[in-house]
Amino acid sequence: MCGITGFIDYQNTIGEEILIAASTTLRHRGGDGYGHIYEKHERYNVGLANERLATIDTSTSGIQPFTSLCGNYTITFNGTIYNYLDLRASLIKYGVAFNTLSDTEVLIECYKKWGHQLFEKIDGAFAFAILDRTKKQLFLARDSMGVKPLYYYKDKNFFVFGSELKALLQYPIARETNIKALEQYLKNGYFIGSETIFQQIYSFKKQHYFIIDLNSGNFLEHQFETNNIEFEGILENETQIVEKLDDLLTESILRRNVADVNVGVMLSGGYDSATVAAILQKNQAKKLRTFTLGFENKKFDEAPAAKEIANYLHTNHSEYYINNAGAIEMLERLPDIFDEPMGDSGAVPLAFLASKIAKEDIKVVLGAEGGDELFAGYKNYQRAIWLYRKSKNMPKIFKKTLINLSKTRKNKLRDVLFADSLTGTYQALTDYYSSIEINQLLKREVVSAQKKVSGETIKSLLDFDLNNYLPNDLLLKSDRITMHFGIDNRDALLKTDLVHFTEKLDDKWFIKDNQLKYLLKKVSQKYIPQRLMDRPKKGFSIPLVEWLNGIYKPYLEQYLSPENLDKHRFFDIIEVFKIKNRFYNNPNNTDARKLWLLLQFQMWYNRYIG
Repeated sequence: MCGITGFIDYQNTIGEEILIAASTTLRHRGGDGYGHIYEKHERYNVGLANERLATIDTSTSGIQPFTSLCGNYTITFNGTIYNYLDLRASLIKYGVAFNTLSDTEVLIECYKKWGHQLFEKIDGAFAFAILDRTKKQLFLARDSMGVKPLYYYKDKNFFVFGSELKALLQYPIARETNIKALEQYLKNGYFIGSETIFQQIYSFKKQHYFIIDLNSGNFLEHQFETNNIEFEGILENETQIVEKLDDLLTESILRRNVADVNVGVMLSGGYDSATVAAILQKNQAKKLRTFTLGFENKKFDEAPAAKEIANYLHTNHSEYYINNAGAIEMLERLPDIFDEPMGDSGAVPLAFLASKIAKEDIKVVLGAEGGDELFAGYKNYQRAIWLYRKSKNMPKIFKKTLINLSKTRKNKLRDVLFADSLTGTYQALTDYYSSIEINQLLKREVVSAQKKVSGETIKSLLDFDLNNYLPNDLLLKSDRITMHFGIDNRDALLKTDLVHFTEKLDDKWFIKDNQLKYLLKKVSQKYIPQRLMDRPKKGFSIPLVEWLNGIYKPYLEQYLSPENLDKHRFFDIIEVFKIKNRFYNNPNNTDARKLWLLLQFQMWYNRYIG
């Protein structure tokens, strides 16, 4: 909903003009007003800035940075507090006076009243910084699911933060490639933990708050608690579970519909977005705006299925079909949208659709990210379970024989068969590059920095994706793309109560009768006939093989040329050429995904480093 940035400076290194320049790079996240504060003190200088996208209290009274009526607290805030009206009413009972109708003022009053315990009260997606003049500290936080981004850099001279990497790059920070993060990227297709592609620039951890003493620069980090509701006595009865899930989904979706602007839904042919649209439409009188992306390639085209669902729900529906020109334009935009390599090729169609929605009178879209991770929607969960069970008791000699007999993907098969847990099998199955391939590509022995997770249940796989793939790929992708076009994407399925509920359920409820996403389907079928929903899952995937061998081929040749690769020499050029030639001779999805990672890295490197 906004772009935020700021700093604490101990050496008079950062002037007011740098703060303004950093904020200006985030203007695409706003468009409804901007502001900044810059304060000089004896031992430090401090600045906060904000680019506002107004979705609640669209008047000028909500412009940020926002200072409390008492003058002791100033906040720069990105996100939405979905239960702000309830909190406002509670605070008024305590005698708090409000000067605006914004959730920003509610948030700052929550901080004044409850301090770091405010996180047990609020339901929201947020990243914010509060200048607390009474305690002489800067208080920062990021939401429990990692919906809203926040990055930082710290050395002995200054501390800076921002919603996107491009803002931090305006401050006096050296641009150096983080090799450890590059290894993670080649393995996962995204960056894990706090690492970014830039050396010494880090991502704030989700569900954490940070306190920085303004005088000393001391940095304290804490994980905060959320309100964890108990669900006693309803976890074994399917009817009760489905009813409770329906209630929690409805509450989560409707809470995220709070806005003083028009709201829409990006509708695919799948259960997640269809459930969001169905519940929203049932609970409002006016027609819901829904949007779908289509492909000429019918294998990837969900537009007809989505249109059937939209017709059934009687939404005001629009379809947009991506063409070659659109696909090329979005590819070229990716480095500027993400500021780092984007391993998820689904960013291309999502960016195209967002660019079209931006031309409509829509400022908020409700997304369905998290549905697969909460309810077990990926086929790779089933594949991993089957492979792990088969390989668990398989003799080593037999595993080695199978690997030697394999004509392709020997390295991946090795990682899968010799994984020491179900979660390890799943990781190996979903990796872009195997460990050996990364060693060969980077010309050195690589030890994975990724923490090993020794899970043996389907819930361990869900937990792994909730803490890795969801925040570091899906939520990041949705935030950057929608905010690039001035749209606030909201996490319709990620209310903490709903997440806690699924975490308490037994394994048997996630994949039942060989059905993925069993419980969500039960809820969805209350709103939409099963005949409209039972079709293969596609999601925001693209004809990657076709495009890399066609309209994107000139980009492969340009960016993966010896001249470009020689700029940094991170990759073994011969290994890169082997992958390219293998793909050209036999176009396939495995090599296409590997080439996509290399292409995205090189496009990023040329834009920001080389």
